[in-house]
Amino acid sequence: MNETKKNGILIHGGNTAARVAALALAQARLPVMLGDQSPLEAPDAAAEDWQSVLALSPAAKTMLETLGIWERLDGPSSPICDMAVFGNEAAYAAKLGLNFGNTAPAPAKDSNAKTLSVLAYIVARPILARAVKSACDDALAKNQISPTPPLTAFNKSSGRAHFSDGTTRQLALLVDCERRPGSWRRDSSRRPLTHDYQAGAVVCALESEVPHGNQAIQIFTPDGPLALLPLPDAHQRALVWSLPHKRATALATIEPALFVYELARATGGQAGALRPMTSRGVQPLTLALAETYVDEKLCLLGEAAHIIHPLAGQGFNLALRDGAQLAEALYEARRLGLAFDAPGALDSYRMLRRADGGVMAATTHMLAEIFSGQAKTLTRPMARLGLAIAGIIARKRAGNILYKRFLAQANGGISNDDLPRLMRGHGFGKSVFD
Repeated sequence: MNETKKNGILIHGGNTAARVAALALAQARLPVMLGDQSPLEAPDAAAEDWQSVLALSPAAKTMLETLGIWERLDGPSSPICDMAVFGNEAAYAAKLGLNFGNTAPAPAKDSNAKTLSVLAYIVARPILARAVKSACDDALAKNQISPTPPLTAFNKSSGRAHFSDGTTRQLALLVDCERRPGSWRRDSSRRPLTHDYQAGAVVCALESEVPHGNQAIQIFTPDGPLALLPLPDAHQRALVWSLPHKRATALATIEPALFVYELARATGGQAGALRPMTSRGVQPLTLALAETYVDEKLCLLGEAAHIIHPLAGQGFNLALRDGAQLAEALYEARRLGLAFDAPGALDSYRMLRRADGGVMAATTHMLAEIFSGQAKTLTRPMARLGLAIAGIIARKRAGNILYKRFLAQANGGISNDDLPRLMRGHGFGKSVFD
């Protein structure tokens, strides 16, 4: 037991995904350390919380509930009960798109079933970050997570780690969650697959003349996909609009009246008057996928392993599935008496998470390129026609099939029974090592 504590697991990263991963491993009573406890940046005003949002799958929400994070949210969330995707603004005006809403009849009043099934939950990034930080601070105070100084160097073969205070430590595993690679990841033989979209996503919260009805809308405009996501107030929506860099920067800085005009043009005015209620930001769009998620004593998680296009809202969900699967794999290794860095101990994590990240990266990249990438003579019109036809067929014949498939895809294409236990609402039982 002392050797296990000595050769612990270090989570490297100061982002929300890293902190959730640390909490997941702590929940499994694994010897986990966290190398960045830097304070969070506070927004200028409460309304600014909603400038940037996350769409969490039902399984992701379940995981956050299991870890005691959801109850710490200091602001509301908003459920998405319906989602419609349109090939362009004309298709949006004609309502010729693919609808993922649950069309099942509402249950009887005396039924225990939920009236509305939820596709996803919208939360503000800062609100979730504060809840995760609060849970981490409590775990640190209870010695469920151990703090370390910032990491400065790491040898993935020996596991030797060097810290900013001059100390060194032998690690069983380094879990790197940082978007920017450290020296230990700069290996020319294992360069990640990368693609620069040369684009940015304009994000802000909008006041909406027309109530959203808990529906998410995605329109593939010629310049890039535009998403309108429901916020807790029925007359407020979150905007995520992917555009070429120059245009994104221009729209983020022009006068509000001009921005309102451009937004009305992109939506065809079908969403009613939309006015920004927060400042506008631009998030750079890139694609990156690590060749392998596990390399000797180095494990990649979150943005260290994958960065995908935001059009499906799956980036953070991928990171949460990473954390849940890693806790599962390490818990099982410990239960079997294996070292955390033993051959095969992380095979399930390496294979399952790389496959999930690869499929999501390929899917989002393909959709972005087909519908909103460089103009192609036939591809884009045919794709829009196919989307409209698929929507018509689905409305007539498919019932709830699209809804169920959307939920499955939001969970990584994994059935609920096969999800890691944290995403099914189960904690970890005690082992002989506890």
